Amino acid sequence: MNVTFDVFGDQGRQGNTDRRNPVASRTVLTICFCLLCVTACTPDMRLAGEGSLFGTLPGGEFILHQDITIAPGRRRMSFQDGSPAYAYGEFYPHCELVLPEIREEPQIIPAGRYRIGRVIGQTHYVLRPRQNPVLLAAKGAGHNLLASDTGEWIMEAYHISLHAETSAHRLTLVCGGAYNFPYDASYPTLAEMHHSLGDYATLKLP
Repeated sequence: MNVTFDVFGDQGRQGNTDRRNPVASRTVLTICFCLLCVTACTPDMRLAGEGSLFGTLPGGEFILHQDITIAPGRRRMSFQDGSPAYAYGEFYPHCELVLPEIREEPQIIPAGRYRIGRVIGQTHYVLRPRQNPVLLAAKGAGHNLLASDTGEWIMEAYHISLHAETSAHRLTLVCGGAYNFPYDASYPTLAEMHHSLGDYATLKLP
């Protein structure tokens, strides 16, 4: 995003030599600097309101149908194709239940209803090995040549805050699409999220 501020106005550009208020000028320049810093520090975060599910999920429910046990030394459980695991395949959508901290003893996420709070989007990056553009073109991937040459793949993921009235657990549900070239990467659909969770959990819209 390019932001342009006119500090001196039209008269300043026309050669008017009137003295300007130095305090006001410094204030405007400070505001410009702060805006640029905020923009630069949050390049891959999107607040609720952008995207297909950002305005739909908040206020809904995440229903966990059975207790989930997290092993010692871990804080997340992945779900892909309806099965739980401690890792997921990067080429297919998945969901993860994430606890706030790692502990040396098992942690149990109790079954129940969790209210969906804030939903944000985040871009996860992974650096793939560079490939020969000629080989990619031979495979029929010519439309991805520009993105594939960078060697960088991304995953677009929802980060969903979950709140339980009967539990002190603070949970985050992370649901991401498949890793892909930036041009093709997308957030998972609601159907893909349900498929990832399988019989273990259900997302209920408000």
